[in-house]
Amino acid sequence: MADELEPENDLILAALPEPLVSEEIAQEIAFVIPAAVYESIDTEDELAQPAEPIADQKESSDSLTLPAIAALGETLHRKLDTLQTLFEREIRAEATREKVVDRLHAELQEYKQGLLLNVLRPIFVDLIQLHDDIGKIAEAQGEGDGNGEASRYLGLMRGFQQGIEDILYRQGVEPYLQEGESFDPRRQRAVATVVTEDAALNKQIAARHRKGFQAGDRVIRAEIVSVYALKK
Repeated sequence: MADELEPENDLILAALPEPLVSEEIAQEIAFVIPAAVYESIDTEDELAQPAEPIADQKESSDSLTLPAIAALGETLHRKLDTLQTLFEREIRAEATREKVVDRLHAELQEYKQGLLLNVLRPIFVDLIQLHDDIGKIAEAQGEGDGNGEASRYLGLMRGFQQGIEDILYRQGVEPYLQEGESFDPRRQRAVATVVTEDAALNKQIAARHRKGFQAGDRVIRAEIVSVYALKK
């Protein structure tokens, strides 16, 4: 049977490693395996060339994976920095908006109070004038003896005055007496002067006649006083 083999089959048998198959099996394989399969093999070294080790394959895979992971991490880091910058910018913008809203609200409240005060001011002035007139009547009656008709009348007048003050208070208008003994032309009005030779008393309060009235920081009617004036 071996005598009937073609020349290329002899080459196939020579190329096969001896430990793998016996001569008889190799001869049978030669009839089954076409010779064209072995024509692409140049040398015996190529047949015996071992496959790439697993460790080398892992190192090759790592050499491709690690740079990709590093690039991904750098991209994520840039994205996070951008998000943080936008977040901080939005926080600053929100704080600015809150300040603007607070300022506008305060201005609106001040405007409303000013508008209301301008509308009601004539009424307040008339009530304050009535308060002063009742006080003048009570002062004209004197203090009385505490038991007679005059005392009851005086108490009634004082009650009317207090009632007017209560009405004004409910509208945000309060009576005041300016602190200190020095005359303050912004919050006091001098209706009389008292001549004095004492230089230390010059422009000091000599007497307080009527309370002042104010709405917040705005004076509705200044306190009415008498002031010492230095004799020339």
